[in-house]
Order: sequence, then structure tokens, then C-alpha cells
Amino acid sequence: MKLSLFIGAVWALVSYALYLTFLVVPNEKFMGAVQRIFYFHVPAAFAGYLSLGILLIGALGYLATHSRKFDALQRSAAEVSLLFISLNLFTGMIWGNAAWGTPFTLEPRLVSSLLLWLLLLSLNVFRFFGDSPKLPTHLAALGILTCLTVPVVIYSIKLLPQFQQLHPQVVQKGGLADETMRQTFYTASFAIMGLGVALVWLRYKVEWLYQQVTIAKRERRYS
Repeated sequence: MKLSLFIGAVWALVSYALYLTFLVVPNEKFMGAVQRIFYFHVPAAFAGYLSLGILLIGALGYLATHSRKFDALQRSAAEVSLLFISLNLFTGMIWGNAAWGTPFTLEPRLVSSLLLWLLLLSLNVFRFFGDSPKLPTHLAALGILTCLTVPVVIYSIKLLPQFQQLHPQVVQKGGLADETMRQTFYTASFAIMGLGVALVWLRYKVEWLYQQVTIAKRERRYS
């Protein structure tokens, strides 16, 4: 599939998800309109985890082959992962402030999500400021460590009984009772995950082109 066609399909699906979220889905019984942030908060996590899966492929591929293409892939996925995990984290703080009266608390899911965000931030900061020839190798190792944090985030909600933690298990507990809510949630999830793939794809093409131009300039300089 051509990139332009894929982006067009993603744009249409995102537009439809926004239409459902703001014009179709009803307000939640207890939280009212604030509950609509759920349709961005959880799909952003899905898109972040999907981007981290691509990061893992890039990191493992680079360690195995030392190919610049895999390095470009891991860089692209790391940047997009940071974007979506940041969106997930900060929309979660908005949700928490409205639902619990505090944007953050020392709960397993929230603490592990913050740890994942910090690792991703470190990955991107090191990439920006580092200049060692072995930087891609070091970043690949850190990228793998970052990806291994994802199962911790996902299953951290199982570490304590539900009554001892604030984070809800909305989907698992059947919290989306209304059919329109379920439709909106699934549509938004596929839309934002598609957006994540499109952004990684675009960023990879830009990064690979930049590397090719840089190499060509270096070769002309020393020829």
C-alpha cells in the first residue's frame, strides 16, 4: 500500500473517531463529558505500545546487522513512542484529577507508566546530544530495556487488589455498557494506532533520506 493511500485511510478513520467522540457518544453517567478523554487516553497507550514494538524490531535488527536502516527505524519509533506515551500520561493526569481529585498517585500502573516515559525521554535525549560512534548500539540496548518495561506497565494493575488502587479496569470489567461507547472506543483505538504507524513510516522515510544526504555530502567532501 502506498504511503499516501494509507495516510488518507488513517485521516478518514481519525475524522470518524472524532465525530463519534464529540457528536455521537453519550456522556458517562458519573463523570459526564470528562469521560470522553478515555477515547484518547487508552488508544494513545495502544499506539505507544505498537510504536515500541517497532522500536524493538529496529533495536534488535541493528544489534544483529549494524544496518543504518534499522538505526533509522529505531530512532523513528522512539520519537513516535515518546509522543504517544506522553499523550497517554498527560491525558491520564487530566482524567485522574477529575475522577480522583489528584493528577498522580503512587499506584503501580501510574508509577510504571512514568518510568516508561522517563526511559523514552532518556532515549531521545541521548540520541539528540550524543555523538559517539557507538551511540546507535548503546541506544539499541536502552531501547530494548525500554520495550521490556511495557509488560510491567500492562500487568502492574494486577499487583494490587482493585479496591487498593485507583486505576480502573474499564474494558476488562465491562465498563463500556453502551454500544456507542464500545464502537467509539474501538474506532478510536484503530484510528490512533494507524496514526502511530503512519508517523513512524513518515519519520523513517525522512530519517533515511537525511542519512543518505549526509553520507553523500561526506563522500563529496573527502573525494
